[in-house]
Amino acid sequence: MPTPTNEQVLDALAQIQDPDLGRDVVSLGMIKELTVDPAGRVSFTFELTTPACPVRDRFKSQAQDAVGGLPGVTAVEVRRSCPASSRRSRSRQARAASASRRWP
Repeated sequence: MPTPTNEQVLDALAQIQDPDLGRDVVSLGMIKELTVDPAGRVSFTFELTTPACPVRDRFKSQAQDAVGGLPGVTAVEVRRSCPASSRRSRSRQARAASASRRWP
């Protein structure tokens, strides 16, 4: 059985909607580093908008189901990350909160 193309994988992932933004995760640019190897193993990074994304587990299971249902897919690896700017911003917020606790 032939393996799916990147386009077919992206079409499947485009069915996942971000509930807060009301758009699909592909058009939002949340799918990164997509690869499909000759054995049908698909891997990609799902870039979340924030490290504490409340739907991160739902996104992962929806992605695994959508891609895993494509003909020719033998395995799905979903990595999760968040933009560096979100991590830096969160780190600054944590440092500020910590400082305010130390200095009343």
